[in-house]
Parts: sequence; structure tokens; C-alpha cells
Amino acid sequence: MNFKNYKTISLISFISILAIICNFLYLWFDEYISNFPELKEISNYIGFLSILGLMTLFIELIDKYLWKQSLTNVIIEIPNLNGRYKGTMTSSYIDPSTNAPIVLDCVMEISQTASSIQVHTYIGKDGKQTSTSETICEVLKKKSNNFYTLYYNYGNVSNLNVELNDHKGTAYLDYFKDIKSLKGNYFNERRNSGTIIVKFVSNVLIGRFNEEL
Repeated sequence: MNFKNYKTISLISFISILAIICNFLYLWFDEYISNFPELKEISNYIGFLSILGLMTLFIELIDKYLWKQSLTNVIIEIPNLNGRYKGTMTSSYIDPSTNAPIVLDCVMEISQTASSIQVHTYIGKDGKQTSTSETICEVLKKKSNNFYTLYYNYGNVSNLNVELNDHKGTAYLDYFKDIKSLKGNYFNERRNSGTIIVKFVSNVLIGRFNEEL
């Protein structure tokens, strides 16, 4: 876990308050179980019953679940990008048969917590998957206009029956919350570039291009 997406000053204040609350809860619980010798002895060996354990539990809950709720905006306020997106990827590569840029189907699945975000992308043509990519490092950055841009480096793996080499690349996509869409550009080490436009379609991730295997 890291805290790069958290508001630093607010987080420090929150942790201080949380420490006081956890200390109170632990003292109350410790006094309560003092009437039960067996439980008291067990509690001495259970880490999550300590103050540090309680604080860790609260922070883990925030990082994985509660960050999506408005009540945590005081310490973290980032858009929830979790889900499956569909759209197109337009490449700068010119198709010799049409003399036009290649347009491919693009499916993107995003898994996100407060401290991390991973993007898996599935590229296809004519209903068949041709390649997949997985992010290597990611940054979700708030711009001066209060909108967010997702920057990431990725590694792409092509299907065995496709005459393309595996490669690495970089993408940056603007997120539009009102229409749940991502739009931006990419470029790769094969000296190709292009645009990606995808729109949210589902919260369900299936880990592949389409329903077929």
C-alpha cells in the first residue's frame, strides 16, 4: 500500500485522530475481556486487537472499500474507474489494403483501490482477440481544471497467430466522469501511436476480450 493519492495534511490529521479512537476502543475492549481470563490470554497473542492492528484494519478498509464513499473525501478524493470499458483504438499504422489507419476494437478492464490502479487491455478485430496488454506502472493525476488523467506504461503480448511482436508503450487517457469515458493517446516502441476512446459498460470483469474463449 502507498499513500500517493491521499491528501497528505488531511491524512496525517486523520491518523492522529484514528490513533486516539483506536486507543480508546482497545482500552475499552481490554477492560471488558478482563472478566474472561481465557479471552484475555488469547488477546495477548492476536495482533489485530492491538492499537496498531486496529489502525491497520481501518486503513485497509478505507483503501479497499470506503475510499469510494463521499465521507472519506476529506483524506482522499479520486474518481472510481473500476469496471469494464469498450471502444476503439485507432493506430497510426496504415493498412496497405485500404490506405487508411487501422481501427481496432478495444476492451479495457480497470481494477482500482485508493492506493493502486491496474489496467488490462484487450485488442481485437472482427470479434477475435489479437493482443493483450497489462500496465507496468500507473499514475492518476488531477489537473488544474479538476479533471483527471490516467498515465501508464504497459507491456503488450500479441496472439501467436498474429504477425506482430510483443512490445512496450505508454498511454495517457483523460477521464470524463459525467459520461464514464476515457479518451487519450498512446505510443509504443514500434514507433506507432494512436488514440483510444472507451466507455464504461459494466462493473463485471471477465479477463478477456469477449465472452468467447
